[in-house]
Amino acid sequence: MTSGARRWLGRGALLVGSTIASLACVEIAVRVMGREPERYAHPWHIETPDKRVGLDVYPDNPGGYFSIDLRRPEERTLWRDRGLTQVDDRWQRTPFAVGFRYTAELCRGDAIAPRTAGRARVVVIGDSFTEGQGVREEDTFVSVLGRSLVPAELLDCGRRGYDFPELRQLFDRNLVLEPDVVVYAMILNDPQQSPAFHEHYPYLNDWILERRRMVMQDEPRPQRTFWESRLMALIGERREAARVAHESTRWYQGIVGEPNREGWQATLTHLSEMDQAMRARGGKLVVVLWPLLIDLDGDYPFEVAHRTIRDALEARHITFHDTLPAFRGHDAKSLWVHPTDRHANARAHAMFAHEIEATVRSALSENALPH
Repeated sequence: MTSGARRWLGRGALLVGSTIASLACVEIAVRVMGREPERYAHPWHIETPDKRVGLDVYPDNPGGYFSIDLRRPEERTLWRDRGLTQVDDRWQRTPFAVGFRYTAELCRGDAIAPRTAGRARVVVIGDSFTEGQGVREEDTFVSVLGRSLVPAELLDCGRRGYDFPELRQLFDRNLVLEPDVVVYAMILNDPQQSPAFHEHYPYLNDWILERRRMVMQDEPRPQRTFWESRLMALIGERREAARVAHESTRWYQGIVGEPNREGWQATLTHLSEMDQAMRARGGKLVVVLWPLLIDLDGDYPFEVAHRTIRDALEARHITFHDTLPAFRGHDAKSLWVHPTDRHANARAHAMFAHEIEATVRSALSENALPH
């Protein structure tokens, strides 16, 4: 071997050795700091068989907002007596909770009284963002808006997990409440899915519930052996997060685009018929759009989806209000219910209520039904 080759071989060995030493130092630092990919017990919604009483339960309480602490025996007894026997199975891993009560019509809040003369009624429909997942009843945007629009009566009839066509059925079902105005609070995942879209675009809903970081109730928390690299685990976690983010963004962009053309057109037909039904009654449908609570202070990835929805509804002369501008520039994490649950928290609900107040007030002034 020539002296030049030996010199290059020595340099290579030195480079490899220094790289290994550097990685070892980083690995040691990661272990000393206790850094691991974060995992949380899966939040749950538990409810009575008649769906009149419920709890949203969470593994911890980082913001101190969840006022129910199921670690207290008297608290468990209280909810068990209300029919929530599941608290005995859930409290050890998810002890912090928000309570829910529902009317006979499965709207959130007090029993709904018959209409009274001179008092307008607004029925609000939507999914978990409307129902207020993880949010106390008095802090939902429906409650906040109701306090601003007194003497009008606002009813929170949102139901978690509802998309079209279920949202259309929810609208039809709640017409018996004789609303002057129906407010539909829309989320980007609400449109009906065509069979082809559902088959070819697997739903990765990490922009709302980050299931990738959740541990199911009966699943043991992952334990690493001494020889497993914490550094490589963190790098792998970062790469997986980027992959899921890309796929989730692609899904949300496609649901109102060409990949889901059939489902999106069916959704628009539902909305047009809902609008016509309210006009026939002398009332009004108002569609208000939530943003997804990600990258609000950066490159929000769903601008095109918002414009698509706005253009389609305005072309059909349906009253529409996009609330994205009100959320621009805010730290999205500060608006989440929990680090793994990106539903809107109480602060976000208050912002949403303030943003749509004028639109709903205008609809009421133009469309109060005679009683």
